[in-house]
Formats: sequence, structure tokens, C-alpha cells
Amino acid sequence: MLSNQFRHRMSKTRIYKCWSNMKSRCYNVRDICYLIYGGRGIIVAAEWHDFKTFYNDMYQTYSADLTLDRIDNNKDYQKNNCRWATPKEQGSNRSTNITFKGETATQAGERLGGSRTLVHTRLNQGMSKERAFTQCIEIHKKPQR
Repeated sequence: MLSNQFRHRMSKTRIYKCWSNMKSRCYNVRDICYLIYGGRGIIVAAEWHDFKTFYNDMYQTYSADLTLDRIDNNKDYQKNNCRWATPKEQGSNRSTNITFKGETATQAGERLGGSRTLVHTRLNQGMSKERAFTQCIEIHKKPQR
């Protein structure tokens, strides 16, 4: 039987590398990201062990400037849980994000007119989660002479 490399001739393409890296994160204990993927029990759907199936499922929405993202970080890599996302979308979809009412701390900081670290700074200073996510920034104006 011929290997996948010879059947599809795509082993040097970016989409193939995305597929290969996905499998490595889930199954290669030497992969630097294994603990947060395979080590947490995240697997690749059986049908996606075949590159052609992954390609057929995901290529229509593929773009070279996007990365493979799991919509629900507690679920596996499978067709109904994956999408191609921008780096910003990826950052908003991390399992380590602090959220309040569906909004990440970074998104709230930007919405409130501050930096992306505003909410994290407030929480580290002991502010309640609700207040850190909802209180607008107070702008101090210098008194006029």
C-alpha cells in the first residue's frame, strides 16, 4: 500500500502541516503541546486520521492566514468542532481565558477603552469579577488654569 504522501502529494503544503501538527499535539508525548491536548484527553476523530478526509472536510474554508481552531476547547478535533480562525479569534478561544457573561477579559478591556490587560490588572488588584468587566475607565482631566 502506498503512503499518504504519495497518494495525495500534499505533504509539503501548509494544510498538511496543520493536520500533522494537530495529530502530534494529541498523540506524540514528546510534542511540546501534548500536555494541553493529548494529555487532557483531546483526540482526533477517527475519520480525520486520514488526511484526505480532513482535507475534504476543511479545505473549503481554509486560508493560509488562518489556523486550525477547536470551537469548544473541551471537545476533540472533529468536523463539527473545528474551524479556521484568525490569531485574534484563537486568542479569544483559549481554555485559560477569564470570561464573564461570554466575554473574555481582553475583549472587555478593549470595550472599556483600556488596554487588553485592563481587566487582568483589576482582578489582580482584588476588584470583583463583575466590576472588573463592567466599570468604565475614569478619565482624569487636569484642572484648567
